[in-house]
Order: sequence, then structure tokens, then C-alpha cells
Amino acid sequence: MQSQDVAQRHAPASSRNQGPAVDVGRAEAALVEHYPRLVRLAYLVLPPTLGRGRRVLTAHALAQRALPRGRKQRALIPAQSAGRDGDPGYDFVRLRVLRSALEASEPRKGLPKLSQLPAPLPQVWGLRLFPRSGGADELALDQRLSTLSGPARAAFVLRGLEGLTDDDVRKILKAAGVTRTESALAGANGVPAQYGLLASPEFDACSLQARPTDLMRRRQHTKAAVAAAAALAVACVLVALPGGGWGP
Repeated sequence: MQSQDVAQRHAPASSRNQGPAVDVGRAEAALVEHYPRLVRLAYLVLPPTLGRGRRVLTAHALAQRALPRGRKQRALIPAQSAGRDGDPGYDFVRLRVLRSALEASEPRKGLPKLSQLPAPLPQVWGLRLFPRSGGADELALDQRLSTLSGPARAAFVLRGLEGLTDDDVRKILKAAGVTRTESALAGANGVPAQYGLLASPEFDACSLQARPTDLMRRRQHTKAAVAAAAALAVACVLVALPGGGWGP
């Protein structure tokens, strides 16, 4: 027993601070079980300047990309006592969703990161999807959150939606790559703590309304595409004729 205690005391700090290994199956189970919550978290952290429709699709894309690539991944932070009953799988995918949402909130410098590119999946054609409208309080909260930086929005959401303490919020933000955690917490303090509103349908990117896109513009684009395809087909036929098809 004594030798084990000594070994633990002299173990590298990085290995002690890392959480248990999270395999793909456990991460996938956590993702499926808590998918609506993870999508809501991503939607709230993403910048409102994206527009509601694009925020919805991006939030789903970030949640679906949260699975680890290898068979096992080492959790970067210990399981949080208040986070989904301390499930390491949930903590792991939540961190990956949060990191991607923060990267998507950053201004582009040079080559864009994967999270800043338009998501190949999911895609919706011919429809605009957006959450159900809330009340005046939800609208006011969304406007206040839009004035914050990405890390400050993340701090507010981790406090309110996840019910984490400031110490846990600091750990998660640092693990997500945020360097100025105190500034993020201070920014979150500038928004009234109306945490109950975060559970509103206004921010539920899984319960959506659908409306058609601009029908007139879509019809014009369809006509133009058909005309271009017809012209291309005629050109191909003429080129295939003996002598090139253009001469007498």
C-alpha cells in the first residue's frame, strides 16, 4: 500500500489530472443520450451573427463531430460532479462540442478551421429551419448574449445550463483552449442570471419550425440551371457530330 501511495504522489501531474479513458462506445452512448442538450449548448455558444438557420445546422454538425476518432481517447479533464452525474463520456463529448463552438466563434485568420467551414452534414434544401420563438425575455437574453465574446457566452451557458461552479467552468474553459478564463467569467457576470430561460424553446435547436426558402428566387435559379444544362447538351451534341458540327 505504501509503495502505491508513493507512486501516486510521484506520478506526473498531467496523468493525475486526466480523466479515465473514454472509448468510442461510451462516448457515443453519451452523445445519443444527451444529444438535445449538447446541440442546445452548441447553439447557445455559437455567435448569433450566423443567423438562426445556420446556427441550427452548425450546432447539429458540431455535436455529430464530437465522437473520438480512435478507439479510446483520454479525457482531458476529470468528470465534473455536476455534469450529467459525472459521466466521463458526457464530459468528453461536451468538451469537444464546446471547443468546436468556440473555434467557430473566432474571427477567421488565414486558413479556416474545420469548425469554421460550412458543415457538409446535415444539409437541408428548400427549407429554413429555426427554433420556436420565445417571449420577450428570451429575445432580450439572446441579444445580451450576442454582445459577449465566445468564451463569455460559454461561461454563462456552463453556469446556467450545466449548473457548474465557477471553478468547474474555469477548468472546462481552459481545457477548451480559453486562456483568459477570468475575463470570460467577468463578461458572463454582465448578463442577468436568468438561467431558467436557457431551457426555453427559443434555444432548442432540436424542436424546430420549417418555412420555405425564397420561392421566386429558387424558381429563377431552377430555370437558369435548366437553360444552362440544355445549352451544354446542345454543345456536346454539336461537338460529337462528324467534322466538329460547327462548320458547313
